[in-house]
Amino acid sequence: MPSHKINLWPRASEPDEAERLRRELAECEDRALRLRADFDNFRRRVTRERDTASLEGRRDAVRSVLPVLDALDRALAGDSADRALFEGIAATRTLLLGALKENGAEPIEALGKRFDPTIHEAVGTTPAASHEPGTVVHEVRSGWRLGEVLRPSQVIVSTAGSPHG
Repeated sequence: MPSHKINLWPRASEPDEAERLRRELAECEDRALRLRADFDNFRRRVTRERDTASLEGRRDAVRSVLPVLDALDRALAGDSADRALFEGIAATRTLLLGALKENGAEPIEALGKRFDPTIHEAVGTTPAASHEPGTVVHEVRSGWRLGEVLRPSQVIVSTAGSPHG
């Protein structure tokens, strides 16, 4: 029975063909590496954009809820003869604060701190002998941050002198 040999590889007499195939293979490998790098970059960019959009969405949601917190604070600051109503408002405020913090929002500390125009908004001043000038002595409205400042604290800042001066 005759033996038929099928040679799938180029013969030594075909060096040009072998070299052409090596170059083609190297080009394909190079293209595959570039495509993989492009895809990795694309995936990282999409992840970064998604995270940024998510954070912006949370910031917008927190900003829209802060006036509700302000209203609850005003309601708690007023006198109420209805103890159940007062306790209900306080409980609602506690739930809202928990939801804000769960979403990464943090109140900005103001009282007793040195006035910082990047996180505080001075809405008034008062002479205060018991505090260094430039100290926040009263918080009119709380400030909040979620990574960045969402809204500054509105504060009253002490000035030099005495209140009876």
